[in-house]
Amino acid sequence: MPLDNTYEIYTEKKFQKTIKKNLPGHLQKIFNRKLNYFKNNLNHPSLNTKPYNASSKKLKSLGVDEVYEFYINMSIRCIFYVIHKEKQIIIAYVGSHKQVKNKFA
Repeated sequence: MPLDNTYEIYTEKKFQKTIKKNLPGHLQKIFNRKLNYFKNNLNHPSLNTKPYNASSKKLKSLGVDEVYEFYINMSIRCIFYVIHKEKQIIIAYVGSHKQVKNKFA
């Protein structure tokens, strides 16, 4: 199902802690700019938004339909979950490519 701007965007409760832990100050500024792009256009070209390959077991444990990622820069990713029935996007995690892979493998 295609994503569009009719979806409500939320963040997970621990997301702010993840930002502080995983993003130095200069990357937080870039993240904020990219998050604004995301809120205005989920498919903004600079985000390179794409589905993240999560197992059906992982999706079920998270209670979501799909997992996506968008780029903060070439090495930092932001992960978000999609629940189609409720038209919700939940911004869940931000970190290096390796951190994302370890968390969602």
